[in-house]
Order: sequence, then C-alpha cells, then structure tokens
Amino acid sequence: MSPITIFVCLAIGIANIVFGILPATRSTPPAQTIKAPLSNATPTVILPVAPYHPRPVMLGSASEYVPPDFTRDGDIQAKKQAFYAYLLPRIDQTNQEITRERQWLLNLQARLAQGTSLNDADQIASLNPTSTDAEAAAIHNEASAIHNEAAAIHNEAAALRRLGRRYNMAAVGDAPGALEDYVEKLLLRVDVVPASLVIAQAAKESGWGSSRFAREGNNFFGIWCFNRGCGMTPANRDAGRHHEVAMFNTVTEGVRYYVRTINSHNAYDKLRQIRAAARNNNQPFGGEQLATGLLRYSERGLLYVNEIQSMIRYNRLQRFTREYSA
Repeated sequence: MSPITIFVCLAIGIANIVFGILPATRSTPPAQTIKAPLSNATPTVILPVAPYHPRPVMLGSASEYVPPDFTRDGDIQAKKQAFYAYLLPRIDQTNQEITRERQWLLNLQARLAQGTSLNDADQIASLNPTSTDAEAAAIHNEASAIHNEAAAIHNEAAALRRLGRRYNMAAVGDAPGALEDYVEKLLLRVDVVPASLVIAQAAKESGWGSSRFAREGNNFFGIWCFNRGCGMTPANRDAGRHHEVAMFNTVTEGVRYYVRTINSHNAYDKLRQIRAAARNNNQPFGGEQLATGLLRYSERGLLYVNEIQSMIRYNRLQRFTREYSA
C-alpha cells in the first residue's frame, strides 16, 4: 500500500472519530402526539419524556427510544438497564396523564365543597353564547389541561361522565350529595401507580421483555382477553379454557391498559384502598406496599405477591419512584 493510500485511510478514520460521520449519530426522537384525555379534540403535542434513571443503555442497535431485543444472550444487568430505560418513559407518560385527570377532579371537589354546583358552572359556560374564551377561562381559572378542555366544550358534566366510564364507574345518582360522593369514589381510582410496581410486574410477566406476547403483541403484563381472535393463543392453555393474551398497537398503549386495569377492576380494590389511606395520611406509597393488593392478579395469590415484592427489593426498583403534583 502506497504512503498516499495509507494517509487517505488514516484521514478518513480520524474524520469518522472526530466528526461522527460513521456510524450515524443518534438523535433525539421527534415530539410525540397524543390525544387529550377527555375528548377527541385536536391532539396535544408533547415533548418526548427522557428516562430520568438510569442512563441510556445500548443493547445491540437498540436504545431507550427503540425496543431492545431482550432475547439476546448477554449480560443480565445490561438487559435490565435496557428494560428500565425503555419502559420508564412510557410509565412516566401514563402517570402524568393520570395526574392531569386527578388534578381536574380535585379542583372540582374543592368547588363542590364551597357550594358551587356542577350545573351552575355548566349553565354559565354553555347557556351564555356570548361569553368569550377569556371569560370561560376565568370561570374555570383553576383549570388543568383537562379542565380547560371541559371549559372549551362547555360541558363539565359530560367530561365527568366520560372519566367515570373510563374508570368503570356507574353513573352518578340524583340524590343529595351524590355528586360529591361520586367524585370522592372516582378519586380512589384516578391515581398514579408507582413505577417500581409497574416495572416489577412487567419483568415478571414478560420474562424481562423476552416473552412472545411482549415481542409480538406489546403486552408486557400478561393481560388476557376473552373474545375469539382478540389476541394471541397461549401455547400451553389448559383444555376447556378460551382466553387469549391481548395485543396492543404500542407498548405505551399496553402500559396505559395495565394501569387502568389496576385503577378500575374490582379485583384490585384493596390496592386502591392502601393507596388512598397513604394519601389521607400524607404518606408516600411505593410498589412494595401496594403489591399486597395484587392477590387476585395471579392464580398463585400470596406467592405471586411475595415474588413481586422480592423483585422490587432485589432490583432496588423503589429508586424509580417519582412524586407527582396531584
């Protein structure tokens, strides 16, 4: 090889190292678009939620923004770090959406306690067609993103009904105090689920992301469905059983469904009571504490609960606990 050829090769190599020409540099993903939680209105654009812990971990060609291949052989700790980095932003996004819903309910509860009826607020907003956007915003001055939306559509009651249906609540009654009682019960359901619990169950149910249902159906939580063709048929399903394992379009959709199940299914009422008691006493709550309310998540009952709690402790998953403002 001539000296000129050697020089050119060295120059290209140095340029690649210094300027990052090869391989292609990894860039921040574009902003995500999600629908507002209470309507089919114009989607709200939010910035990507970066993992707050741990630092991004590469596994093959994957990063925190691309699903890693969790089935690859390799260092188990690297796999776990990649698992955390991939799921945590989706968990945080889901909890932030719930926090906005909860803040709207808390604001409504405070107004009702002051004697302001829901109908009065609706009449002011909806029966006065000359009211301006600024006046509507002033009426709902405590509005969060969801409350602003309710003001915009001039129907707070409809927003409350939609939220109730989302969390599997029966319709509000007409008796005196029924609305206040309804909001109080709904607040038991509209609350965050600690990341430590979500991570532990996702890891347990999906084999740290390696299961067929996680890889092919974005289902990290072993969630079942019961209509023919609704999901994937388990290979070892017992004779006489007809359940399938649900499929989701995205992992975020699967996380949302799991959290909503925890927050709305009657089987997890105990978990919600534990969380509410901590709220009432101004105490923090974590995944290990709430896991005691998962006795009916698995047919294995208490053994399953103990395994989830052990996973939280062994992997120090409480470090992912994050406080939210509502």
